[in-house]
Amino acid sequence: MTAELLEDRDIALQLHKMLSDIDPARWRTEMAAYLKPKLSELHRTLEQRPQHKELADTLGKELPALDHSKSTWLEFKQRVQPAYMDLAKRLQAASIHVPSLRPTNYARNLFHITSATVAAVCIEFLGSPKILLGIAVAWAAFAWSCELSRRVSPRINTLLMKVFSTVAHPHEAHRVNSATWYATALVLLALTQSTVLCVAGVAVLGLGDPMAALVGRRFGRIRLLNGRSLEGTLAFVVAATLATFTLFMVFHASMGLGVALGLAVAAAVFGAVAELVSLRVDDNFSIPLSAAAGVALLATVLGAGF
Repeated sequence: MTAELLEDRDIALQLHKMLSDIDPARWRTEMAAYLKPKLSELHRTLEQRPQHKELADTLGKELPALDHSKSTWLEFKQRVQPAYMDLAKRLQAASIHVPSLRPTNYARNLFHITSATVAAVCIEFLGSPKILLGIAVAWAAFAWSCELSRRVSPRINTLLMKVFSTVAHPHEAHRVNSATWYATALVLLALTQSTVLCVAGVAVLGLGDPMAALVGRRFGRIRLLNGRSLEGTLAFVVAATLATFTLFMVFHASMGLGVALGLAVAAAVFGAVAELVSLRVDDNFSIPLSAAAGVALLATVLGAGF
């Protein structure tokens, strides 16, 4: 990695941190006094690098208008966000990955929880491995067909992003979206032919991920990896453990209270670690598979069959 690319990565990470702070869930009036000098300093750095002229010009144009109002800062973020996405894409082309911007999206969080609930019910009540695999394959085939179609046609991409605008992140306009990776993970889970592994993966992603987002963006102060916070990660583990343990006790009570709790904790911890380290891989793919792996590993150690 060249010195120039290292500098570009550092710039991207600085900008990501500041734009992440500009979020409706965590905004406080006093943050304006903290962020504006930081952005001014970043602007001066960008002016010294010709390759970042467009981003420097954007910041230079926007900075004078920033006051202490929340709406002004949210509008500023919306206008600067595309410039960050362009910088992230250029770095990705050089095999340097930086975090995506993921603003608070309550509709997306609700969608996560609802889809996980529906998936868990289907897994437990349909039961047949062949039926579950067929449904998962059909969904994944549809999702990947949409991905291929929108790569071929910008108009289809624009249409799909508009249709799913309430639950999609902006960066998904140019990348394989999270729902497609989730559908792919479900196919791999279905291939295990284990309802326990399938429901664990679904529950951990469906409850742990949105709780981590809600708590992390609102209360996150201690930063860990890839923009994640300790507070969000702890919320992930607690929510995922409770959700998985509840499903185990309702549908698989024969495994016993202690085993059910141990497997739920293993699923939650493995899923939380996957969320922390997932940068090159979408966490909607890595979390459910990691959660299932945690359950399978501990079950093997305990000699628990399911």
